[in-house]
Amino acid sequence: MTLTYMQDIYQLKKKVKILEEEFVIQDAPVPSVKDQSTVTSNDIEPIHEILKSQVLSLYSQGLTLDQIARQSSLTKEQTISVIEQQRLRGE
Repeated sequence: MTLTYMQDIYQLKKKVKILEEEFVIQDAPVPSVKDQSTVTSNDIEPIHEILKSQVLSLYSQGLTLDQIARQSSLTKEQTISVIEQQRLRGE
């Protein structure tokens, strides 16, 4: 019972550390895809729903933004965009 308790505490501390790191990252202004003047709306390909689900799943597992971007073959900005869109929906 004590070992399970210690493992749970370790996992929670690990997730809190990741969330703190992401919070610091989010404090820094991230250029929005919409704000980039060199990219037109025709140049942006929509992100497939399966990729969005993968990003959200990896995010909920506590992976860093760089790890999620690498595993989903998206840019870090696209990864952040998917997560932010989900937050705006309140889900």
